[in-house]
Amino acid sequence: MRGTHGWAEIDAERKREILDAIRSGRATRGPSHAELDITDRCNVACYFCNQQDVRTKQQISLEHLTALIDEMAAMGVRSVRLSGGGDPLAHREIGRVLDHLHSRRVVVDNLTTNGALLGDDLARRLVEHRAREVVFSLNAADSGDYARMMQVKPVIFDRVVENIARLVEMRAAGSHPSVVVQFLLDRRKFRDLPKMYDLGRSLGADRVAIGLVLNVPGEHFDPDILLGPSDGDALRPMLEETLGKDRDAHLLQMFFPVPEWNAMVDEIRREIGAAPPPPLFATAPSFEERNGHCFFGWYTATIRGNGDLYPCCLLMLPDYKPLGNALQGRLADHWNGPEFRRLREEQREILLEGDGAKFDPARHRVIRSQCVEYGACWLKNIYFRGDGEFYRQLAETLEEARRHPGFAARFRRTWEQRKPALLAAARRALPADTLLGTWARRLRGGLRHSG
Repeated sequence: MRGTHGWAEIDAERKREILDAIRSGRATRGPSHAELDITDRCNVACYFCNQQDVRTKQQISLEHLTALIDEMAAMGVRSVRLSGGGDPLAHREIGRVLDHLHSRRVVVDNLTTNGALLGDDLARRLVEHRAREVVFSLNAADSGDYARMMQVKPVIFDRVVENIARLVEMRAAGSHPSVVVQFLLDRRKFRDLPKMYDLGRSLGADRVAIGLVLNVPGEHFDPDILLGPSDGDALRPMLEETLGKDRDAHLLQMFFPVPEWNAMVDEIRREIGAAPPPPLFATAPSFEERNGHCFFGWYTATIRGNGDLYPCCLLMLPDYKPLGNALQGRLADHWNGPEFRRLREEQREILLEGDGAKFDPARHRVIRSQCVEYGACWLKNIYFRGDGEFYRQLAETLEEARRHPGFAARFRRTWEQRKPALLAAARRALPADTLLGTWARRLRGGLRHSG
């Protein structure tokens, strides 16, 4: 069973709670799933890492993690994803963290790692605790290219390969954890694609994931190393060979940010007589894009290695203000505090607007444009859209709320529309050198701060 961003652990009662909270605009009793980045430390230095500008050398102490896991479990967290700015296996107490999660019946839905630190003891825990999925960021087909991409000694590649094979051997005929071996293509090594597939298959992986190195903020490398749409003809022979190898195995997970390449993949499959692969993420008939906006404000939270709280991993950006810090006060207070409350208000507004939703930087302070624009974020519904009953009920919930948005929502929209004119009128009517004018200035300051 591969990872589902925790959705496989959510029962009908918890789904009703999420729907009721969306209807009312209130919070759920807590997140159901958490992305827990227990450390910002990493033992490799991938040239393409999108976290290199925000990474620190901090990690959450075992004491804080134990207390945090206890509180999350009490709030209803059913699963976690262990990933983030550093490698989760670089935490000095990772074994005890895994044990404590298991003792509180919190499932490791996904662990993403470079795999260099996966010894026998940790592998045994992942198998015995029935972790759902381990994703290995191998990225290269040989030690030389691995050293270039990950900026470590070539010998580390051999260690990682051995660790993956050992984990597959330990789980034997069991289904947990699902093992994914991930490779990334750039202009230097895209011709190694068939070798990458061969390596992943030889290791016994359940999936061989192929992606592209993407640009990251900060000009950390020459963008000419990136593959682009014009490279399709050069890539095609490698795709033909790799898809031929995978014709009957269906191990490949391959979807590119270049639509023409995906069309080329489909064309090659037809040419070689390969059956279409089963969908990685099913879509239920009841799912509609107009109701497919993000509901993470009621479902999950991301906690960085320094404790900072974010709506999700894709908003862990250098210029994004965290929604609080889980190491300062109770998580419940943050979940019910002003920043998460504002997140839910903005997400509910977008959900209600449906097809007509537009990002407004003047109005939206917590969400970003990628949270709204179609196709800009793959995370917000891809794991959930196969749940036909949930999206049927969500559609009913949103339609009801669209007909009866409620006094609070109407009042907020009216206030936001009329606030500039009301404040301007107050400035004209109440001179600054009067007592009422002083009070009005203070009131305006408070309204700006609270709004």
